[in-house]
Amino acid sequence: MTLLPWIPTKLAEEIDEEIGRATATHGGFASLHEAWAVLKEELDEVWDITRQKRSERKREALREEFIQIAAMAIKSIESLDRFVDK
Repeated sequence: MTLLPWIPTKLAEEIDEEIGRATATHGGFASLHEAWAVLKEELDEVWDITRQKRSERKREALREEFIQIAAMAIKSIESLDRFVDK
């Protein structure tokens, strides 16, 4: 069964691996503030790349940042019970 057919399998695996790596290293998000801060940090890293001249941007670095954003967004969704009353 394919749950998200529009996401290529390799990309889904990379996002899943990033979630696993981040969770193993840092655990789950303890608060909404922490989730926001992590996502902001990742977005700031994309912004740093965005400000570079196009010819200086590294595709793999930008791809890695977007994978991290996707992973941290999913990790945030999985932590929602810690952020709001049920």
